[in-house]
Order: sequence, then structure tokens, then C-alpha cells
Amino acid sequence: MSLNDVIKRYLDQNHWMTMEQFMELALYHPEYGYYMSEQKKIGKNGDFYTSSSVSDVFGKVWADVFAKTIHEHKLDPIVVEFGAGTGRFAKQVLSGWKDNGNGQQISYIIVEKSPYHRQLLQNELTGSSVIIFCSFEELKESYPDFKGIIFANEVLDAFPLRIFLKQKNDWFEKVVILDEAKDEIRFNYINASEHTLLLDKLFASRRSDFELEVSLQMMNWLNDLYEWTAEKSIYFFVDYGYRGEEWNREALKEGSIRGYHKHKIENNTLSYPGKMDITYHVNWDQVENAAKKQDVETIHFSMQGEFLLKEGILLLLNDAKGTDPFSAEHKRNRAIRSFLLDSTLANGFQVMKQQKKRTVL
Repeated sequence: MSLNDVIKRYLDQNHWMTMEQFMELALYHPEYGYYMSEQKKIGKNGDFYTSSSVSDVFGKVWADVFAKTIHEHKLDPIVVEFGAGTGRFAKQVLSGWKDNGNGQQISYIIVEKSPYHRQLLQNELTGSSVIIFCSFEELKESYPDFKGIIFANEVLDAFPLRIFLKQKNDWFEKVVILDEAKDEIRFNYINASEHTLLLDKLFASRRSDFELEVSLQMMNWLNDLYEWTAEKSIYFFVDYGYRGEEWNREALKEGSIRGYHKHKIENNTLSYPGKMDITYHVNWDQVENAAKKQDVETIHFSMQGEFLLKEGILLLLNDAKGTDPFSAEHKRNRAIRSFLLDSTLANGFQVMKQQKKRTVL
């Protein structure tokens, strides 16, 4: 039995599934899902890199950001990281927090649903006081009165999505079907007129002849997150995405969804189910709209390079006098230049900072 067999069996009985259902299986099936399985995903031998896997300077800058944010907004010294992967970022933050001599003790919490990654976290963070929860529900039960920092790096793009387009004033949904003649899964379109009012409102500023992506799961998660946290809480979302008219560029006619397999982009997202990461660009407008409904405001938005520069990444440059290009000092300096000059690390990612408003009686 493979995930491909699971998907084909479902389609044989139900004829079609939404892209959201396909991604849920491909990424989160308890046995075969990409994020749930015991396979290396990050780094040279994986499928992609993350900012924290490039250098420890990323976590060290964020340690200062967290300390400053807690002080300025008078928050409880608690940071919750969602989807911590291997735990490298958490380790970097805790190391930076200690090295900088921040007086108060920080409570660092991780929410990670994958049993495999929870084991990686425990191995990486042995000896630390990090608390690891397996679900958001478990976190909410343990911290009913949370007033701290939420940090989510490349989390929003991991929520399954649905895909729609409009033709001749009728809405259609892009779904997955089984082509019995070829015994393979492929895309098809079904009428989605029952969602007309929602889709007309959701994509009012978008070219409807494009394939339009929306993650209802992400929106629901954000609503739960905003509702649970207390006033003054701060949220940091780091991801790659677009806003406003950026979405109407011709290059996005078929949407932004894609796969990453062995560091190569795979445009057919139905390939390698369970063996490949499936991701997409975050619609920051949808994030902001979800926030406004819960009295949460966006107080900062910028490219990652601009954010790291503003937060003092240049202060971490070493005086590398030696000639060995592979020395720790030279490696760190090259990493800092990458975060400021590399097109992906500097301008491919954005940082959104939000805060829950104080209730006015």
C-alpha cells in the first residue's frame, strides 16, 4: 500500500477530491504524509532550505527581536513557535538570548504535529527547557490566558488550499480525479456556483480568469489564533507571498502552487504524493482581512532583508582577518551578505508583524 493507492481508492469511490483534500493526504496522512514521514526534508540532502538552516545569525537576530518586543509591549516572556522543523531556529534563539544577557527567563514553546519532527526536536533541544506540544488544542488548554509572542516561519504556506477560476460568469473548482483509462490522477474542473457569493467577495480585486487560490484552513487557523490570544499579543509571520495587484501578474495565471522535490521545482503538484513538499505563495491580503475581523492590526510589513537590516544583522559581522574562506568568521559574514543581497533570502520572503488591539470599554 502506498499513498498513491490510498488516493486512487478514494477517487474510485468518490469520483473527485478538492486540492485541499489531496494536500491534506499528501502532506499530513499519518503514515504516508510528507511532513509526517521519516524523511529528511531540510538541507542539502532534503528538498529545500530554510533561513535557519543557512546560518545561526537568523535565530540570533530574532532573539533580540523577541527580547525587545517583550519589553516594549510589556508582554509575558513567552514565545510560541509553530512548525519548528528540526529545532535549529529554537536552539539559535535560546543561544542568542543567553549570549545577549537578557535578564528575564524566557519560556519557549513549540507546537509540532509530526511525531517524527517532535523526535528531531527532542534530540536537537536536549537539555533545554523548551516545551513541545503536539497540537494547537493542547497549547490552548495549557495556556488559556496567553499574552506573548507567536512566531510562524513558513507555516502559513503549509495549509492545504482550494483552487477556483471563473469562466463566462460561472465559478469552477479545480479538483483531482482518477483517469481510469491511464490509471493516473489528474486535474479536472467542476461547477462551483454554490460558492458564488463567497468567491465574488473573496476575489473581488483579482483577475477571475486566473486560477485563484485560497486556504480556508489557514483562515480558520488564524481566526482561532487571534481569538485565543489576549490583547497586546504580538504575531510574527515570515513567509513568501504577494499583496494586491502583485497577484494579477500574467506569471500567476496558473496560481503560485508548486512542489519542491530534491531542490527542484515541480510544477505538477500531483507528482510524488507524500514524497514531495507542496507549497504556494501566501496571500497577505487574506491574512490581513482575517486579522481585522478579530481586532488585530498589522503594524509592520517588509521584505525579510529589510527587516533583518533594521533589526541589526550587520552588528553580527565578524572581523575576519584570516585568509581561510571556510573559517567560522568568513562563513557567518557570507551568510549575512546572503540575507541582505540574495534575491530569495532578502526579497523572496516577507515579515508581517501584527498586534491584537487593546479593548476599549
